[in-house]
Amino acid sequence: MSRTIPVLLSLVASMAVLSAAFSTVRAFMLAQTSSSEARMARQRAVQGWVGAALVMVVTLVVRARLPSDGGDGGRQSSVSIPWRTVGLVAASVAAAVVVAIVLTVLVRAQRRRRDREHKEQQASWAVQERIATTTARHDAVLEEYGAHLVDYMAALERPALNDPSVSETERFDRARINADDARLTVRHGAQELVSAYHEAVAELEVSWRIARNHAERVGISYLEPAVSRRLAKAADLMAVVRGGATEHERALAYQRVRRLVGNSVRVPQVAELAVERLVRPAMTAGGLDALVRANRAMNIELLEIRDLP
Repeated sequence: MSRTIPVLLSLVASMAVLSAAFSTVRAFMLAQTSSSEARMARQRAVQGWVGAALVMVVTLVVRARLPSDGGDGGRQSSVSIPWRTVGLVAASVAAAVVVAIVLTVLVRAQRRRRDREHKEQQASWAVQERIATTTARHDAVLEEYGAHLVDYMAALERPALNDPSVSETERFDRARINADDARLTVRHGAQELVSAYHEAVAELEVSWRIARNHAERVGISYLEPAVSRRLAKAADLMAVVRGGATEHERALAYQRVRRLVGNSVRVPQVAELAVERLVRPAMTAGGLDALVRANRAMNIELLEIRDLP
């Protein structure tokens, strides 16, 4: 009986140590989370080590109080606890304290790392959202400007928007180039320049509004009177170019428009191509003869056009 009790107590102590170790491993695995399960796991780990220390204390005390095998069976050993027992108890308590400290440090480190990653992710999302918003504003201006570029009538009625000698237009052209460059830089990963891209697009929006309003306000009045009269006549003929009854009529009207416009104002090439698509059948080799005949039949009108100043 004197041998059985220490063995059982030693077995219980070993199981308590294994349980504490298992609780420690589980607490470490859950240390990255801040859930209630992780907190309970840390508490179980600390409690497990404290319980293991108490079981070891009880085991050592009982072993010390049991009679030795070599002496009298009814005689009990001294009730004083050996220093070795005190040392083991102190070591067990110290282990529990160390485990608690290590778990606390690990948990705090994991929380700091997780918070830092969360902040970095939020900052990245904020940057991407700002880039997307700025890009949408940039595209909106380019859409409006593109619609102007393909409109031949806009070149005749608002020529200032195609004239780089106009200060408002020159400012818009410069802002458009700067915004395109900033967008290209951000697209290639220089996200620290997002603010510069945002400012460039803001300047683009303002300069476009100013240039567009100025061109609409002055119209063709800022040009020489002779040029203004030719552009007005060309604008009237554009109705025939777009809605003429026959292909030859549209082609002939377009020829007269080009002769009237000449080099007086700048017409974007894409606008010319858009109009030429309407009159291309009559401008091909098969339709040139018919176009010449129609041109000769309208000789009087052509002479009047040549007489315009």
